[in-house]
Amino acid sequence: MKRKGLLLLAMACAMMSCTETLIDKSLDGDDVRLTLKVNSIDQVPFTKVIQNGTKGSASPGMVCSKVNFAVYSYQGDVLTKQQENQDFGSDGFGTASFNLEEGTYKIVVLAHGGDGNPTMTTPTKITFNNKNGLKITDTFLYSADVNITKDMHELSLDLKRVVAMFQLHLDDASLPEGVSQLRFEYSGGSSTIDAVSGLGCVASKQTETLECRPGVMEYGVYTFVRGDSDKLKIKVSALNSSGEVLKEQEFQDVPITCNYITRYTGKMFNKEILVSGFSVMLDNEWAGTVDRTF
Repeated sequence: MKRKGLLLLAMACAMMSCTETLIDKSLDGDDVRLTLKVNSIDQVPFTKVIQNGTKGSASPGMVCSKVNFAVYSYQGDVLTKQQENQDFGSDGFGTASFNLEEGTYKIVVLAHGGDGNPTMTTPTKITFNNKNGLKITDTFLYSADVNITKDMHELSLDLKRVVAMFQLHLDDASLPEGVSQLRFEYSGGSSTIDAVSGLGCVASKQTETLECRPGVMEYGVYTFVRGDSDKLKIKVSALNSSGEVLKEQEFQDVPITCNYITRYTGKMFNKEILVSGFSVMLDNEWAGTVDRTF
């Protein structure tokens, strides 16, 4: 019996890790059972995301390992929220149901590749910079005010990318021996988004440390673009396994645009002076790529 009890406890913990429902309102006779279903992520069918990943050759877990559903409403002056957090691989990933009274609600859905859930206390300030060290990844958003009526049962949602990417493309023949990580320290963007406007709403200093992989010479980090800032200041540090800085490269006034990659290409270790260039190349994965040399 003791072994059976432990097994049941383990199964319960596993189920809780897959889907977290913060508020579960019971259905009564006057409520509507509304199902929210992610239909597409930036014009890519969600079924394709699940089967093959999206945005190039990335796996589903990298592109979309989490989906966060939140339904907000005001009861007088008090903001209430129902929320469900889902992990990739859980049953019904990308679909959530809520029991709601008739009325108008703010519905916010986020899909991202993070290893945790953002803080979603209010739709105007959703932060990925929480105490657990959650970082911004490729992130997609649906946000709308919806009037829920008795004849509504399902909403099909199309999510749009709400981040910009800075991408460093190293033209060195290879990474020098001893380089194990690249640390990106950058400001000018935000790790907090206003889901109503789709813009970053807090001036953030972001740090992301990426593990170097053999033969990989391209590394990228993400940010939400603020309404009052469209440029980043970035310092890239090459680190050894002990965290010591072996080489640094700084970039000033890096232009960023939501749904665009800003790619800087150059030699970081065998430094050569390259002629500065600028071009815009259309890309079928993002809206476009801004290329520069350094």
